[in-house]
Amino acid sequence: MRLRFKLILMAIFAAIFPAAGWQFVVQMEDTLRQSEESAMLLQARALARAAIALEPKLNMPLRAPARVWLHQLGFELSVDGYVDDWGKLVLAPQQFKSDNSRLALDFIAAQSQSAYYLWFSIGDLTPVWADSFLAYAERSDHIQLALNGQRYRIACNGAGPAAVVALDPGAPSLPNAFCQVRTRGYMAELKVPRVGPLQQVGFRVLDFPIAGADLPQASVGTLDQNLQIQSWPTIETDAATSALEGLAPPGMRLRILDSSGMVLRKQGALQTSAERDSELSLKRWLRAWVYRALLAPPFAPVEPYRFDAFRVQTALTRAALSGELVANWRPAGSRASVILTAAVPLLPDAPEQGILLLEKTSDALLIWSNRALGGLLLGGMAMMLIAASALFGYAGWLSYRVRKLKTAAENALTPEGRLRGNFPRSRTIDEVGDLSRSFAKLLDQVGDYNEYLRTLASKLSHEFSTPLAVVRSSLENLEHEPLTPGARTYAKRAKSGAERLSQILRAMSEATRMERAIAGAESERFDAREVLQGAAAAYRDLATGLEIACECPAEPAMLDGAPELIHQALDKLVDNARSFAAAGSKIVIRLTIDGEIKRISVYNAGSMLPDKMRDRLFDSLISMRDAKPGQPHLGLGLYIVRLIAELHGGSVFAENVSDPNGAHSGVLVGFNLISMGKFNLAQMRPHPKL
Repeated sequence: MRLRFKLILMAIFAAIFPAAGWQFVVQMEDTLRQSEESAMLLQARALARAAIALEPKLNMPLRAPARVWLHQLGFELSVDGYVDDWGKLVLAPQQFKSDNSRLALDFIAAQSQSAYYLWFSIGDLTPVWADSFLAYAERSDHIQLALNGQRYRIACNGAGPAAVVALDPGAPSLPNAFCQVRTRGYMAELKVPRVGPLQQVGFRVLDFPIAGADLPQASVGTLDQNLQIQSWPTIETDAATSALEGLAPPGMRLRILDSSGMVLRKQGALQTSAERDSELSLKRWLRAWVYRALLAPPFAPVEPYRFDAFRVQTALTRAALSGELVANWRPAGSRASVILTAAVPLLPDAPEQGILLLEKTSDALLIWSNRALGGLLLGGMAMMLIAASALFGYAGWLSYRVRKLKTAAENALTPEGRLRGNFPRSRTIDEVGDLSRSFAKLLDQVGDYNEYLRTLASKLSHEFSTPLAVVRSSLENLEHEPLTPGARTYAKRAKSGAERLSQILRAMSEATRMERAIAGAESERFDAREVLQGAAAAYRDLATGLEIACECPAEPAMLDGAPELIHQALDKLVDNARSFAAAGSKIVIRLTIDGEIKRISVYNAGSMLPDKMRDRLFDSLISMRDAKPGQPHLGLGLYIVRLIAELHGGSVFAENVSDPNGAHSGVLVGFNLISMGKFNLAQMRPHPKL
């Protein structure tokens, strides 16, 4: 297993500790949240019992099967039949429909300091008006109204004042009534002077098919089972009564809702964001962000719980109306605060008739309410996270250094075995730094030894030249001395060996001189086609029993380099091809262009190149030829081709291929060139595209 994977495994193992700490924080937060909810529900139940005890008049309307909402007005209305000046009350009407769906009714009742106001909106496709003399008024479309047991009939004759008739002796008159025609129906608005409490209200809207008909075809309103008018108790909504004043604890608010979610009473106020966030700092904000992102429970929507809403109908209120004690959380105005809402039945023996909502603002991160515990847990979490992060970072940094050292070691030598000379030497005082410096020192020694081996041929040729000359002159002098036939044979063999040794030294000296010549070559711009075509023409005159072909593109192939060196490299390639070409076969000299790369190759048909020799063919002192008697071959020709190619920023290649006509198999040897301008052998680097 690689070192970086081991370090990563160690870091993952170290991450278990912050993960376990975080899990503990989560469980602790859940426990504190549940404790907070339980305490809130117990407080809400106590306040529900206290609310009924402090305001007993809530008990009877809530227990009634149906009730009329009596909303609060802080101003007087203009009785004109329109609902424009009723404000937001139009958003919460009581709605009724007849059994045959011919009639629909929206009803609103409200009270001001001096009067009660009633508004009816009747949906009727065929309204039948009473005439101006109220003939057949009781047999035309009209409204029957009961206020505290006193009955009235309200008849409309289109838009204008309504005709109000008291049906019981002694009932006070209702002069302020007005009708308006609406699309598919009509509206009626009444004003009743406030001379006492309005405890019961009943109404029935009758729809007759024609004026004077004996029976109505539909009726809607507060009806009993026999479709007769029935009075319902009234219950004030959104009322701040003195009986419940101070019931809500400081920093909390409560609301009493009936079975439909209508707000009947509300008291108290939440602690404002300014009061809660007076100590808001970056640390507190960060704790709030962590809570919202990682610890917060599912939040309830904010809009349905607005304190100015007439009606609250949510999953929480529906659960409380079914008899459950429930609580939820929702966001507050500040990220550092949340709102806890508890809902409990108002009447324990009749939970479906009303509920009490209790709300308070709380810290977003409850665990921080215990400063000692919160500081310990969060501080420990922070330290574990820092330690894990440091371990992860160190593992990554160490893995990067080892990987960098590995890459540098792999690229320290060229494919030909030359030292690149750019191995990094780390200055870090640790084991990896020591290893880097040891590698660099070792490569320096290898480089020195390679340089010694590279110059060994020239040194040996220089050192052997004088002793070899002495041996040769002595053997020549020995030929003039009288020798026995046996001794003369040995002298002849010694002279032949000296000649072969002299040829080897000359070849080694030639290779050394060639390297120096390549290093000192001057660059010029030339057309590679002309070099190849001229060389091919010369080879045709020298080749016997072989066909020399030259293939070049039509366009010029301009290069910046040394044309005499290119010609010399081509000499080596063609000489190599002639040595291995089959008798009577063709040698093809080819030039191809691929962008800025010029590819020069020589093909000969004959024996194939062994796979093990492809990578070593261009090395020094490597040869596949069978040496002829008296003519040793050192394998320096293709090595010189490689030096010339690298001088021009290129590379060499050798492949087993078919000839251009596909009739024979053979070997393709050549080199790629890049225009390099002014160059220096000591700065040669293979081009990245090659």
